[in-house]
Amino acid sequence: MGNHIIEPSPIHQLHMKHTSSIYDLYLTLLDDHPQEKATQIVKEYCLSNFPHTMEDQLAYLEFFYMNDYFTDLEYFLQSYQVDDQAKVLYGILYRRVHKKFTSEDLEWVETLHFEHPSLHCLHIFTKIYGYYDLMKFTGMDKFMDVIYQALLRVEEPLFHYYMKLRYNEVLFNHYWKTDYPLLAKKHAYKIINIELSPRRKCQIHHNLALCSLYDGYNAAIDHANIALNIARLHGFEGVISGITNHTIPFIAAFHQKTDGIDTPDPVEKAHLFLARGEYPEAIAILEKLESLTPFQECYLGFARRDRAMMNNSYHRFISENGDYFFARLPKTYLERF
Repeated sequence: MGNHIIEPSPIHQLHMKHTSSIYDLYLTLLDDHPQEKATQIVKEYCLSNFPHTMEDQLAYLEFFYMNDYFTDLEYFLQSYQVDDQAKVLYGILYRRVHKKFTSEDLEWVETLHFEHPSLHCLHIFTKIYGYYDLMKFTGMDKFMDVIYQALLRVEEPLFHYYMKLRYNEVLFNHYWKTDYPLLAKKHAYKIINIELSPRRKCQIHHNLALCSLYDGYNAAIDHANIALNIARLHGFEGVISGITNHTIPFIAAFHQKTDGIDTPDPVEKAHLFLARGEYPEAIAILEKLESLTPFQECYLGFARRDRAMMNNSYHRFISENGDYFFARLPKTYLERF
């Protein structure tokens, strides 16, 4: 791959006032190495050369984070020489790898303020992630203009490269959940064919599987299988469980392609019963639940042939989550009555 991958566009180059040491190294390596090999060499350089300037520190931290080098990220965050504001923001992002935001987390993050252009940009992304973790998918709406303007202010090219990846990821989610799947896929395909960390590439294919739900069984299941193969290759046990026990049964049940499909997850087991016309079995499972998510209310409403439940499920997808994409689910099932 050519080094144009990480180079900013000519317009963005006008805003670049600083260049990190690892950007220069990465750019040189990409002339003669595939990105995967160049990335590994840059990692080894980072572990042997501590960054002292602010731009270098941020480039290191973002490089570690976006390539899933979380052990190295944690190590650098423990150094007294790393800028305190950078520690705060990357500490939040590092904790989020293991535990999603709570409402209290998001409220606190929204009180923070960062003057440095790169930290300011990353702070906006962090707030967006908080809204997504809380399943408030319309949270991106108020950031559409400010995040683009913040990207223009980033002054270091490698950090800018990773911010563009983040930008396409959040726009994928935004357009997916607001039910513009063609626009969503446009942003996914901007990044899916470049060299990403295995976990990130797995996640994109997993999301594309769900985003392709209404495009037919093969369109959805192909992405699910790609994600599963990546997860198995790299031993992502939690992801393997999620795809095999939830995503694949969900796609199979929706498209009524259930031969050989089973799951220990009771809700998706009920979904499979629905696909097979075994409504009493589905009802028996779903009626035991203390409270119903919009998905579960959709399933139970379908099993009972209860149009009021189905319509309520539709409105809950929108009012509770801002999820216009999956709000189509109860409408689709209503057409099957």
